[in-house]
Amino acid sequence: MTASVANQEIPKSNGITDGIDGYHRRVLITGLRRSGKTSCKRVVFNGTAPKDTFFVQTTQELEKTRFNSIIPLELWDLPGNEDVLDEDLQQYLQLVHAVVFVIDINDHWFNPIAQFSDMLAAATEAKALHLVFHIFVHKMETLANENKNAKFNDIQRRINDEIDEQNLQSSPLVRSIAFHATSIYDHSIYEAFSSVVTRLIPQETLGQYENLLNSVHLSCGSKYAFLFDLKACLRLSANQETHEMPTFSLSVEYLKLLTSMSGAIGTGLREGTTDDAYSCQLVLSETIVAFWQINKELCLIMGLSSANWRAQRATIEYNVLMYRETLLRVLEVIEKHRKSNAAAIKGPTTARPVS
Repeated sequence: MTASVANQEIPKSNGITDGIDGYHRRVLITGLRRSGKTSCKRVVFNGTAPKDTFFVQTTQELEKTRFNSIIPLELWDLPGNEDVLDEDLQQYLQLVHAVVFVIDINDHWFNPIAQFSDMLAAATEAKALHLVFHIFVHKMETLANENKNAKFNDIQRRINDEIDEQNLQSSPLVRSIAFHATSIYDHSIYEAFSSVVTRLIPQETLGQYENLLNSVHLSCGSKYAFLFDLKACLRLSANQETHEMPTFSLSVEYLKLLTSMSGAIGTGLREGTTDDAYSCQLVLSETIVAFWQINKELCLIMGLSSANWRAQRATIEYNVLMYRETLLRVLEVIEKHRKSNAAAIKGPTTARPVS
């Protein structure tokens, strides 16, 4: 069943390796039942409103969803069973490139921490040293603001203690673990999945994206610049000086507004019905938040002073046009290389490290 052009449910099958290819980057999303892992995926990658996640059914079997972004993703939603066979778990871990482990901040922590520790041990034993682990400490909106940091730090400490108790501190995978405080009711879930996706991009390629973005940022004199995924609102690149949550949050809200209005104002967002870059601006008191569509999957968002925009608009538009054309050429070369590598891989294979 296809949800959209870029978000495709893969038909269910009994074999773990069915449909595996060398083209997609595979992300395993797991955790205990009712931890919120399926809701996280639906909100970010399906555009489900947070209030509608109350009606999301519990995952009963492995669900695979493909999502086309700056890299092709395959999301594996694993049911929250504690009795997954060891050989199946090891096979999952060998085949995927990253693991997102979701922990409900309100849950009793003993079981999820023990399950994560077992998964880390299984990955180490299976020599799946290419893996990157992301721990989403989820449902943070249920805590009072003054308690959030203390709870978040406490769960990190307990996980590290469990790793020490299980003698896993020497595993190379421990260095890959990243912790994220998340909620589907604010922008933290988009920030967390942005980190998941960017860590799947080879460092050399990511450096190319960042260099191009820094160039257009400096040439336009912008306050900040982001390269976003249009559909999932994921930050794929940012200028070197900008990683603050307020500018990210404003950009996400603006992008969500534009995509929700795309049908009414005829922007062609999501559909990719035009080869021309669509652009528009949000005018604030002293700042312009400017949007340019790069292609059907990507967009550029920049913050500019109102005075700079009025005085240099033609130059800024030209600089963005040059950035767009260069980026599209780079993406074309990378896509050809990716397809060539995928064609050389026959059948299921252990995931390769991101280099």
